Amino acid sequence: MKIMRYIIILLLITTLYGDGDKHYREYHINKELSHLNLSKEQNIQIKTILKEFRHNSKEFKNLKEDVEEKRKRLFTQENFDTDELNELNTILDEKAHAIENVFLKEIHMILTPQQRKRFIHYFDDWEVE
Repeated sequence: MKIMRYIIILLLITTLYGDGDKHYREYHINKELSHLNLSKEQNIQIKTILKEFRHNSKEFKNLKEDVEEKRKRLFTQENFDTDELNELNTILDEKAHAIENVFLKEIHMILTPQQRKRFIHYFDDWEVE
């Protein structure tokens, strides 16, 4: 019984003093790209691009939340303005496409033709939503 207690305490202590997700945030590639068999140089370049993509995606998420609030306010008004709704939707679409376009262009420049063919199988995973 005492041994079991010590084992449980030891397990709890080791989980409390873990480094959390520091390693994960620094070294993890956002999406699974092992199927591309990247070289070391490509891997370094891709990680930089992915950090930028993650940052831009986070900004997009904030923009999307703001637009959602504006949509709700728009809907609760006495008169519904479809032009304003279209404008809000256009803002979101343009921002999403801009992020995707920059990301895909940068990735395209790094990958070989064979890697590009493998990359397109997972194309939808990189869509900004």
